[in-house]
Amino acid sequence: MNKFINKHKKTIFWIILIGFLFATFAYFGAGGILSQGADTVAKVNSQKISYREYRNNVARVINNQREQNPDGLKPEEMKNIQIGVLQNMISEEAFIQIAKNYKLKITQNELATYLQQIPAFQQNGKFDHKTYYRALQYGIHMSPVEFEESRRRALLVDRVKFIIFMSAKVTEKEAETEYQRRNGNVKNWEAEKDKFMETLKEEKANILFTAWVTQLQQKTKIKEYLSKFEKF
Repeated sequence: MNKFINKHKKTIFWIILIGFLFATFAYFGAGGILSQGADTVAKVNSQKISYREYRNNVARVINNQREQNPDGLKPEEMKNIQIGVLQNMISEEAFIQIAKNYKLKITQNELATYLQQIPAFQQNGKFDHKTYYRALQYGIHMSPVEFEESRRRALLVDRVKFIIFMSAKVTEKEAETEYQRRNGNVKNWEAEKDKFMETLKEEKANILFTAWVTQLQQKTKIKEYLSKFEKF
């Protein structure tokens, strides 16, 4: 575990890119309230991640996985969950810091609109406060403050990713040249132009995002202290 971050550093920053999220996080996310206390399990630049929050997130994922798999989890699966949760928390914090640098924010109205659209919090197609609090207490096991802060952070990460992807531009001339290079002619260019330009933009956005993640990886200082708390 002493070499944990060096071994997994690339994976840490690729998590968001490839959409690595366990079932619980796929919907509700891993982000939580970070701590400046002594129970530090990792540090991203100067920001500390608490072991308490890490263990809470691990417990949520394990509970979710056990509900889906009554046969239980194998030791290797447990280990993957523990590593994955910490990786996810580190990744998220790195992106949150970028959002703060650019003064990006999620307003209370934006957060409320997001929460109101989640089916698990609705009754008859409308947001219901009782259903919301019940889901948090018995399903997610988080307080409203913790959950809403985690969602605010997740939305900030999404906003950073959106801005990066939207910065990818493709001109019609550029697309036509690339179309000819790939197909050897422009016979069907007009018929396929819109679809091809969209595909090319997605490809360009992925390349741009990959380069951006690589740069972030190089600039972010990460330290982990998981071996102080757990043995693998």
